Amino acid sequence: MKLLRDCPLLVGIGTTAIILSVISFAFKDTAYADVGSGDEGPDEPAIARVFKAASMGIYPWTTGEEPDESLSTEEIPPEEESEPGDGASNESSPEEVQQEDADISGNSSFDLSGNDGTFDVSGNSAEDEVYEFTDVDDDYFTDALFIGDSRTVGLSEYCEALDTRATFYAKVSLTIYDCMTKDFIKTDDGKMNLEEALTKQQYGKIYIMLGINEIGTGNEEYFKNAYSEVIDKIRELQPDAIIYIQGIMHVTKAKSSVDKFFNNGNIDARNAAIAELADNHDIFYIDMNEAVDDGEGNLDDSLTFDDVHLKASSYERWHEFLLHNGIIR
Repeated sequence: MKLLRDCPLLVGIGTTAIILSVISFAFKDTAYADVGSGDEGPDEPAIARVFKAASMGIYPWTTGEEPDESLSTEEIPPEEESEPGDGASNESSPEEVQQEDADISGNSSFDLSGNDGTFDVSGNSAEDEVYEFTDVDDDYFTDALFIGDSRTVGLSEYCEALDTRATFYAKVSLTIYDCMTKDFIKTDDGKMNLEEALTKQQYGKIYIMLGINEIGTGNEEYFKNAYSEVIDKIRELQPDAIIYIQGIMHVTKAKSSVDKFFNNGNIDARNAAIAELADNHDIFYIDMNEAVDDGEGNLDDSLTFDDVHLKASSYERWHEFLLHNGIIR
């Protein structure tokens, strides 16, 4: 009792060793019958057999059947299979592989060569086709819709080739924030908003230029998010239309250099933001500033009467730019 009180750990170890030795002898002809590689020394204690068996996954309650090697530490169950080349083996027979719903290689059962029209391993598809801007004629705009503010109003008033072919939903002071909900489109029965109008007729192309009036509201990210919502709604209502996001037209250097909000730095930041909305498949970004700039990133002051809007004769530059930047699908 004194030993138990003074050295409980030693007593515990000794007791455990005796129990394990008894277990080793008791099961040497059953569960532990196959334990041992034949290299045990004559003085190897019986307890060693218990630890060796445990390292092999054999315990006194083991039935003596062959261990299931398909779930050894060197392999992964089928539902957790790794990709080929990671060291995991697969010993299923060809017949078993054919019965599986999925290809054990990690690939689907579809032909990825593209020959069956389902998948293309290259990642290319009809929707990945690259479109390039090309020249078009005025008849290209017969099924076009132009959405915009006073600058687009000017395009309809001073460009007969477009006004006689395309539809214009434009209003002085219109913004990206209210273009969908504001009742500005005149009809025989009164006025309606853009969202309602887009349910009445389908268009092949839709051109948008908005952003100058709201340039003092929010930052470019806020503007971009609002623009994105408008694009999404247009795409929902006009699923087959090519959408052209037109960059906001610059102001003159004289205007830009003195105005806190209406300056070309702010315009360029917002143009860069909305350009990111283009997917180059059915939404394209075009920047007509290249047709009216002075070479320094400002609206050419000879083309405007107020530093912001084009002169009547200057709208032809915008028209010509559109004729050289069409998408044919």
